[in-house]
Amino acid sequence: MRNARVTILALFTVLGLGGCFDVNATNLLVIDNFNDGDLQPLDPGFGSWQAYGINSPEDPAPKCVLDPDTQDRSPAALLLPFTVTDPVDLLQEDGGAGVKTGATMGAVDFTAYGRIAFDIKLVSGGDNPLPSNALVYLELGCSSVPAESGDLATLYVVQGVPYTSDWQYVPLTLVNFGPPPWLTTPIKGGTVACLQHVDSVRFSIDAKLPDGKIGMGALHLDNVVLE
Repeated sequence: MRNARVTILALFTVLGLGGCFDVNATNLLVIDNFNDGDLQPLDPGFGSWQAYGINSPEDPAPKCVLDPDTQDRSPAALLLPFTVTDPVDLLQEDGGAGVKTGATMGAVDFTAYGRIAFDIKLVSGGDNPLPSNALVYLELGCSSVPAESGDLATLYVVQGVPYTSDWQYVPLTLVNFGPPPWLTTPIKGGTVACLQHVDSVRFSIDAKLPDGKIGMGALHLDNVVLE
């Protein structure tokens, strides 16, 4: 298991980190600030950012790119444009999209930190706007942690992300993460065990579209930091 710690002074000197963060934190781990011109996170222990669709098979596969629209006037942020279609079937499919990075050098112990913070905004499409009740989640995966039954499953903990159509800094306290109510398989060791073995970081959007509707939007993300 990897437990990376980077001091604030080193980050100031080497990275020139922009954005907001807790200056009282004793250590920081910068997962990515998207300033190096590619989708490979700044921390080498995480793999390239990848986009994915959620319950929306009829729509084009989403792709994430770098974009010059940033809060802190840094070179770039991540942009995820997406389209979600809810088919006419008298059901709400909870379709959406997301972007993720996975740990490539072993699971990371997030309990060494107090919060995960980032800059974010969600902009709705013009002709096909997202409903006002669209949701954004941050999911921390822990696929190596077994369920209480002893079986391995795709387990994770989650926390809702507040957002607006303007950039804002969002710090989420790690102890406030928990298993989502739609997962009925308890995690062996609970939330703490999952946070000790994080192997993916996923920002997921549930468009909350009514039956038969189309929604378009763009997720903007920058300065993903553990502090």
